[in-house]
Amino acid sequence: MKLSKKITAIAEKHLVKTDWKNNPEMLKFMEGVSVHSLQLELERMSIETDFSLAKKEYHAVTTKLTAEKKLREQSIEKMLSAISTLDDDPEHRLNLNKNNLLMVAEYLDFQVQRRKEIENQLLLSIDETRRASDAKSQFLSIMSHEIRSPLNVIIGMAHILQKEHHLKDQEENIDVLNIASNNLMLLINDILDYSKIESGKLELDNSPFDFHKLINNLKKAHTSSAAEKRNCLNLEMDKEIASCYHGDSVRIGQVLTNVLSNAIKFTKNGEINLSVSEIVGNHKESTIRISVQDTGIGISKDNQKKIFEKFTQAESHITREFGGTGLGLTISRDLLGIMDSKLQIESTEGVGSTFYFDITLQKGNVQEVIPTQIHDSRDLSNASILIVDDLEYNLMILQKIVKDWNVQLDFASNGEEAVAMIEANNYDLVLMDLQMPVMDGRKATIEVRKFNQHVPIIALTASTDISLKIELMAIGMNDYLTKPFNPNELYHKLESTINQSLIVA
Repeated sequence: MKLSKKITAIAEKHLVKTDWKNNPEMLKFMEGVSVHSLQLELERMSIETDFSLAKKEYHAVTTKLTAEKKLREQSIEKMLSAISTLDDDPEHRLNLNKNNLLMVAEYLDFQVQRRKEIENQLLLSIDETRRASDAKSQFLSIMSHEIRSPLNVIIGMAHILQKEHHLKDQEENIDVLNIASNNLMLLINDILDYSKIESGKLELDNSPFDFHKLINNLKKAHTSSAAEKRNCLNLEMDKEIASCYHGDSVRIGQVLTNVLSNAIKFTKNGEINLSVSEIVGNHKESTIRISVQDTGIGISKDNQKKIFEKFTQAESHITREFGGTGLGLTISRDLLGIMDSKLQIESTEGVGSTFYFDITLQKGNVQEVIPTQIHDSRDLSNASILIVDDLEYNLMILQKIVKDWNVQLDFASNGEEAVAMIEANNYDLVLMDLQMPVMDGRKATIEVRKFNQHVPIIALTASTDISLKIELMAIGMNDYLTKPFNPNELYHKLESTINQSLIVA
């Protein structure tokens, strides 16, 4: 084996007098030393390499741990800042140490428990609010019945007085009675509708209706009140407007009634222009702009948002001078919101105002529209009808309205009595009031359907809730009529229901 240079140099330096190169034992010894020296050198190089790598790894790990520590400290500081805001009162906030994580965890747990208590209190408050809302709805339902029932008599009597022979100088009095009772009806509807909108229980109808007839009837209904204030009410209808659309004609009419009534109320010796035009249209639908422009007192810029607040008018003196609840525009805005539309205003104080909205309606066929005009000659072919109502004046009004329609009438004052009469007689139709003593209309209908499935039953109700129809159908009623009812509507309901029952039979 060849000796390493380092061992050779050492031997030549210290073994000058010895012939070590020719001494086999010496050479063998020196070869062993060379091997051991080489191993030591390799180990040294390996240790130095390992140390260098370890130093780099240590530096990388240290850098990473330093960054993580800094991020952790920042996170703790943010958490402490967030926790400190949980106390509403700054005096009660704890001065938390970011290095004492146990204290932070305990305080956080305390705040979580506190928030859970607040959440439980909130849920109790929501439940109480819901119960209060239900109580209010129930109260309004009862009041609706109590107000609408006598109002039904007033409107019915006004219709009868107009129909019957009367002195010529009484005509103006009857007209005033009609106007006053209809205005009262609008006020009651506004209050009830506002309650429904507020509670989220108002539902829209989506039935085919004659759009031209709706607009023309609205103009006709407001012409006399406009004339009283020496206003001219004009109508401009776009020729592109279709005859029939699908939608809630009652709610659209209600919005326009509110807007037209406002325009007439705040205008004197001027003009009110009702304009209807198609903005966009195709064979399936139309987007229609309906606007009401007046030359009345106008509204300042500052008050144009204020008028949409509930129970509010532009100025306090306006309430004193013109009257009104301040609900009409609020309800109109909310109704249009439900119909994906918006009531907008352009106005100049002292010059006049324009209220307008755009509404998209699906087109329908004229054949779908149920005819509402009834000829003067009304004949129900000697139909046998049972009228069930606990109020004598309601029975009297119904009797006077239908007496010339060729019918035979029987009367019952409660549900229990009605059930016995239906079981004993063969009636073509039953008009059933819902709220009665002894047995109400719902329970009476359920009892009747146990032995008679075919006799048509129409509910008489003061409720205007569309969902009521689903409930009444489920217990076996065929239809319902809302008080106060229009005699034309009553006749159509009776005629169509009787004819339908004959077809089924």
